[in-house]
Amino acid sequence: MDYHTSASRKKAWDGINYDRRDAYVPDSYTAGGYATSKTFKEQLSSWRRTRMEISDSISDDLADIRSYFAEQKAENRYMREHLTKEEVLIGFLIRVGIFIAAIILSISIAYLIRPFTPQDVYDTGQNAATTAYTTLHMPVDAYTEYRARKAAVEAAKIALIVQRHSDTKANTLLDWHDTTSEAPDLSKLYSEKPVDIISGVPLPDILHYVYNDYNQIISTAMGSMLYFSQGDSHWKEYRIAGADRMGGYGCGPVTVAMLANSFSNSDTPVTPIDVADWAVENKEYAVHGGSYHSLIPNALKHYGLICTSVEERTPEKVHELLSTGHVLVALMGKGSLTDVGHFVIITENAPDGGVMIADPAKLSNSEKSWPAELLVKELKAAYDAGGPLWAVSY
Repeated sequence: MDYHTSASRKKAWDGINYDRRDAYVPDSYTAGGYATSKTFKEQLSSWRRTRMEISDSISDDLADIRSYFAEQKAENRYMREHLTKEEVLIGFLIRVGIFIAAIILSISIAYLIRPFTPQDVYDTGQNAATTAYTTLHMPVDAYTEYRARKAAVEAAKIALIVQRHSDTKANTLLDWHDTTSEAPDLSKLYSEKPVDIISGVPLPDILHYVYNDYNQIISTAMGSMLYFSQGDSHWKEYRIAGADRMGGYGCGPVTVAMLANSFSNSDTPVTPIDVADWAVENKEYAVHGGSYHSLIPNALKHYGLICTSVEERTPEKVHELLSTGHVLVALMGKGSLTDVGHFVIITENAPDGGVMIADPAKLSNSEKSWPAELLVKELKAAYDAGGPLWAVSY
C-alpha cells in the first residue's frame, strides 16, 4: 500500500500506521513496563519510520518558506507596478546617495590606510605609533616641563643670591684696600715719567713702567718684576665684562699683567685692564665667577712666555724650579691666603728656606717668607688646564 506526504513525496508502506498508532504487542506493559525485545527487522522498520518523519517535517518547513518568499515577491511586484513617479524618483535618489556614500567611504578608508606600497604601510604604521607614543607621554612631558621651569626658577634665585654675596665680598675687599695702612696713597708721588729708581731698586730698561699706587719692584727668579694690586685706585673700579669690579674679581688678570708687563717682549706696557679685556674677548672669564683656570697658560702664551703644568706638586719641586730660573703661578684654595680661589706668584727661594710670593690682593703677603710645604698643601684641588700649579719662564 502506498501513501503521499504533504510534500507530495511517495513512499512505500512498511506495515505500521504512519500516524504512530502502533499495533498491539503481546506480553508488553505500557509506561516502561516489561516487553519482549524487538527483532532486528522491527528495529530497522522503526528507524526508517523516524527518518521519514524528520524528512517530511523538513520538507514541510521548506515548502512554507518558499511559499512565503513567493508571496513577498508577488507583493513587491504589485507595489512596484503601482508606484507613483515621485516615489520612483525618491527611491532612485536614495540608491544614488547610498552608492556615492559607499564610494566616499571606500576612498576615505583607502586614503587613511594607503596600502599602496610596503613603504606606505610602514609610514602609516610609524605615524600611528608616533601618535600613540606622543599621546601616552603627554602627561610625562608636561610634568618634565614643569620640573624644568621650577628648576630654572630655583637656579635664578640661587644665582641672584650668589651675585649679591659676591658683590658684598667685593665691596668688603675694596673697603679693606681703601682703609689699610699697608698701601699708602702714592698716586701723586711721581710725575708723568717715573724716576729711574723705585723703592730702592733701579728700574730695568726692559721693564715697562705702569702708573700704580704701590710703586714696588719685586725680585724674582726671572728678574725684577713691577708689582700690581687688584685694589689699586687706577683700576679697582674697572668693570670686567661690564659687570665685575677688578678689586673683587681681578686676581687672574693682575697676576698675568705682572708677569707679562715685566718679562714679555711687548713694545708697550701691559696693564691689568689690558689682560682683563683679553680674557673677556677670548672667553677666559666667567661673569660673577672670575677667571677660568685656563687663563694662566693661554694668556701667558699670548704674551710670549712659556707656561707649563707642574705635575709633581712637592716642596722639593718648587725649590728646584725656582733655582733654575722659573717662577710659579699657584691657584690657592681655602687657607692662609684666601677663603675661595686665588692666584698668586711664587717668585723666588727665600734665605730662610721658604719662598717669596707676589700676592695681588695684599702687598704685606709679598714682603715675607712662606713655607713651601704650606703653599703646596693649600693648593686648590682643581686639576684642569694644567693647574693648580704652573711654571713660567722666558
